[in-house]
Amino acid sequence: SMTMGMEIKIRIVGRKNGCEGWLEDAYGMYETRLRPSGVGVETVWHKGDADLVKGVQGDVQKGHAVVLLDPSGQTMTSEKFSDQMYDWLDEGGSRLAFVIGGAEGLPPELRYGDFSAA
Repeated sequence: SMTMGMEIKIRIVGRKNGCEGWLEDAYGMYETRLRPSGVGVETVWHKGDADLVKGVQGDVQKGHAVVLLDPSGQTMTSEKFSDQMYDWLDEGGSRLAFVIGGAEGLPPELRYGDFSAA
């Protein structure tokens, strides 16, 4: 299968057991939708911005594709997002991380692109 071995990581600031019910429901729905495609999905919960930035730096250093999800970012249709996701997986050697900030959004180090430094 073409999707074998593809891994998507969702990095999110917060506490899993303290997250809003709707967020847990939405995450569960997407995880369920992706499972039949053979794409592995893992969620990593970060205590705060510094921990999130450190995780993203690790992904970048490993050559994984990193996609920052932000309310002020580019909006796209589901179809466009799906096509783009495969491009990102291709760029990242079948490894892709989606990054979601906390209540204040993404930390400035990520928003302004200064996250490749060790």
